This record gives sequence, C-alpha cells and structure tokens, in this order.
Amino acid sequence: MYNKYFTVEVKPNIDADLLNAAALASDDDVIFSWTPFEVPKGSSRLLNVTARVASNDGTAQHHPFQLLFAKCKVDPITGSMSNPITLGEYNTTANFLPSKNETLGGLKIETIDYMCQSLIGSSLASTGNSVAANGANVNMVLTPAGTTHANYSLTATDILGTAGDIISITPGHDILWVAGIACGAFNFASTVTTDGGVDAHGLVVHTDTKDANLVFAEGDVVQELDNTVIGTIGSIGAAHESDVDISFIAGGNGGGVADGVKIFHRNPITLELSFEK
Repeated sequence: MYNKYFTVEVKPNIDADLLNAAALASDDDVIFSWTPFEVPKGSSRLLNVTARVASNDGTAQHHPFQLLFAKCKVDPITGSMSNPITLGEYNTTANFLPSKNETLGGLKIETIDYMCQSLIGSSLASTGNSVAANGANVNMVLTPAGTTHANYSLTATDILGTAGDIISITPGHDILWVAGIACGAFNFASTVTTDGGVDAHGLVVHTDTKDANLVFAEGDVVQELDNTVIGTIGSIGAAHESDVDISFIAGGNGGGVADGVKIFHRNPITLELSFEK
C-alpha cells in the first residue's frame, strides 16, 4: 500500500568534458535529455518540483530553465516500451520533435523560484515558493505509458539510464521521464584541481586552485575531466587557502586519480519531485 504522498529524487548524469567545454550559450539548449524515474503504476499528481543547482566554481547560479515530462515510447504492434528519442546532447539546441508524442507536460523554473542570492556553492529553487510567478504548486497529472496500453511489456532490457546502463524496474512500478532545457547561461565548469596526495587506500584526494568547500559537499558524486567517476564524497577537510583534502566513501576510484586534473559534479542538477497518488 502506497502513502498518499511520495517523493522521487532524480539525478541526471552529465559528463565532465561537456561541463568543461563552455557555458550554455542560449535559450533552448539541452541541460540533460530524457532521464528515467520510477513511480507507482497508474496516474500520479505532480505537486512540486525542488531543484538543487550546482554553482559555477563556487558562484551561485539563478538561471531559469524548463522541465519536460514524458512517458515511454510504445511499439503500437507489440506493446513493447522503450526510451523516448533523445532531445540532444548537453549544450546543443534541443530537438523536441522526435519525442513530442511521448511528452506529457512541462513547467518552467523561474528566476524568482530561487531562494536567496547569498547561498554559497549551490542554489535551491522550488515551484512551491509562494512568491513565485508560477504559483504555489504545479498540479499536473502524469500517466506512464503502461497504464494506457493493456498489452505493454516493460523490462529492464528496454530502459536505459543516462549513462547507457540498463536499469532495473521495481515490481508494481512504471517509468516516467524528465528532461531539462536552459533558459539562461548555465555554467557548471570547475577549477578545483587534484594535487597528488592520494592515500594508500585511494580514498583521499588532495586538491588545490579552488577551495573545494565552495563547490562540493558531502554526498556529491565527483568525476574527472575524462568522465571517470572518482566516487561519492564522504567528507571535505577544512580549507587552508585553496588546499583541501576530499575523502571518498569506500568503493570510490580515488586510487586512479591523476595529478593536476580538474574535477566536476557528476549531477550538477538534482530534482526532488513531490507527488500525490
């Protein structure tokens, strides 16, 4: 039995080499293409979206952006379901047309949806902000494709995550998709740089150039410029000028980190989606 209300966290992956290349230059550029998330089978009402937006090397960003929601693409003959067709790669103009028939709705995060400008290291925006131009809540009903196709089949082999990996689907659940499109010049570049200092277990990386406390936090997943995921941050040491140690939880790839490479967020935007069932 499901609670009346539930929350889904969505963390789209974006490769570091794309984040490093340039700021998003114009409106209608892709931030992240279709990213899957699970919901209980049947229709659910989206009530609120909260977005945690990473900084530009420690400087908060309050740019507006759009979110689109979609259902799976369904083969009309076999009923098999698969990913909606991509909108494009990060920092390219969104090509909405190929997946328009799967799109269920959209909303815009406005500049006024962000909390105070003085927050360090990241920004928080919420459609539930009572002074926002888009009102106090979203109130959007989203229905996965499986609900409307009696002969559908949905297996893990059909649905790919943002890194191209096959994802598993919890019994009793279905898949919805979300994509992000910029309405401003987001820039998720970083100058936090590794400086040797990897410990014997490969779980501590020394950094310099920029105080990592201004850019990252515990629980962030960090990647190198070549898109290799180092791991999840367990703790960040106190800064001494710009030098700081980052400790990764067990299972990180800290032992393979080269000296003198910049490190980036793996998930520079995280969405908290609040639903009513």
